[in-house]
This record gives sequence, C-alpha cells and structure tokens, in this order.
Amino acid sequence: MTVHRTRPLPTGPARGRLVITADVRDRTRQLLAQAGATTPPHEGLVWWLGRKVGTDTYVMSTISPAVDSGPQHVIANESSVGAAATAARALRLGIVAQTHSHPGVDTRHSDGDDDLVLMPFEGMYSIVTARYGNGDVLPAGGAGVHQFQDGRWVLVTGEDTLIVVPDEVHA
Repeated sequence: MTVHRTRPLPTGPARGRLVITADVRDRTRQLLAQAGATTPPHEGLVWWLGRKVGTDTYVMSTISPAVDSGPQHVIANESSVGAAATAARALRLGIVAQTHSHPGVDTRHSDGDDDLVLMPFEGMYSIVTARYGNGDVLPAGGAGVHQFQDGRWVLVTGEDTLIVVPDEVHA
C-alpha cells in the first residue's frame, strides 16, 4: 500500500541526531504492534519525551496517548494532548518526536501526516513504521525518519541519524 501524497516530499540530511534508549525503541515497537494486533488492524501512535540540546534530540521515555484510530488513520484528541504535555512537564521533558505506523511498507509521510503532526517545531522528528507497527523503528530496518525543517517535513536520507543507546555498554 502506498501513502497518499499530492505534494512533493523533499529529502535531505538530518540537522542533528536523534538519540533514543533501547528501552524507548523496545516500548515503541510493543505499543505500535499492539495497535496493529486489533481486528481490523489499526495504526498506532507513540510520542517520545525528551530534550533538544543544540541540534541533537535526546529521547528518554514514551507516552501512548488516547487516540481515534482505524486501519488507515490515527489522531490524538485534545484532552490526550493536554494529558501528555502535563506528564512530560512533570518530568521536565517535552514531546520531542512522534512515531506512528502505516498499514503497508511505505514509510513516507502522507499528506495527512504532514498536516496532523502535533505542534511541529524546527528540528522535530516524526518516525513512521511499516506493517501496522510490525516494522522496525530504525531507518536501517525500513522506518521512515522525517524532520521538520524550514517549515516543512523532510524525509531524512542516511541511516545514521537515529542512534540507539544500549542498556549496557561494554568496554
């Protein structure tokens, strides 16, 4: 299945890096796959909580908002946006990225994705996974990484933009 696009989707390098923990990666996969496991399968949505430091974005936690979802859409309502923002502020974090799933293997933003991302800001990331969340959240595994640049969404080229920090580092 191909996403609905009537406007060009520019491509280019990321401005900065997106750094997530292994726990964030694993929890995001789990939450998106849960939405896709419904009958019929639904698209899922997970927001990533963290901080921007310079051009880099560091993600420490996830939040799964209450959504209206279906086989080809997912959108958060106003009250879930407020609840998520309150939860993030309590941790002194912000909603710095979103992840959502698509039905097929096309992980580009649709026109709707461009228009419906929660309060986009310069440098914000939006990750799209394939097959109702059964695809990877990493670009090397097929995820689409998008970044809000100069007032528009850009499909990021290169697989080294999203970095996963392992739970344990061995020297």
